[in-house]
Amino acid sequence: MFLICLNERPEGEASCGERGSKAVADAIKQGVNDVGLKGQVRVTKTHCLGLCQLGPNVVVYPEGTLLSGVTPADVPAILEKYAKAEVK
Repeated sequence: MFLICLNERPEGEASCGERGSKAVADAIKQGVNDVGLKGQVRVTKTHCLGLCQLGPNVVVYPEGTLLSGVTPADVPAILEKYAKAEVK
């Protein structure tokens, strides 16, 4: 399971939403679908996970791993490591 913070704060305050977390969530969801793991790996959009200044933040379960500063370009490696998927 991937939990992706989409929280937005008032202008001028750090937040995952303002740092592009929607694109990260979309990329993870698309990647899960592309590698045939739809229905096996859940992708959930959340609100604040803390560490807003380091976002976008993604939590991977069941590992409980917090990934910070995630970009869409990081998604193939994340899926390969945590979803045990061969990402092309």
